[in-house]
Amino acid sequence: MSRKRLALAATGLALAAGLIAPSAAIAAPGAGQVHATATKCSGWKEIHIKGGAAKYMECTKKVNGTSYASGAFYLWDTKRDGKAVQAYAETDYNHWYGDDVTWQHFYGWADDTHGSPKISTGWHRGNDFGLVIELK
Repeated sequence: MSRKRLALAATGLALAAGLIAPSAAIAAPGAGQVHATATKCSGWKEIHIKGGAAKYMECTKKVNGTSYASGAFYLWDTKRDGKAVQAYAETDYNHWYGDDVTWQHFYGWADDTHGSPKISTGWHRGNDFGLVIELK
């Protein structure tokens, strides 16, 4: 066996025997540290339009100095008229000063008997999450 395999086997045995702490067993020399701030989320917010509605929250975090934003939301089609609630979701920087959009996606919901399942956008670069809805 190679020295590396022997060292890993010895570390595994020591860890299993409780001789070393788990964090010491997985720390590799030269491995980069990830510095992340706590995730901050807004409370639930609502948007109402004639024939539709949305309930959403936005979250932000920083990882190694880079800002990330995500959103979660529900859509409701509140009127039986053959139209659907369409949502435009985006993450961006400089929201109030000319949007530098980093990610965008359209969603739709046309069932007026119940709301959509929770839609989660995942994390994308940016320091703000925006949601606009309309009926089409």
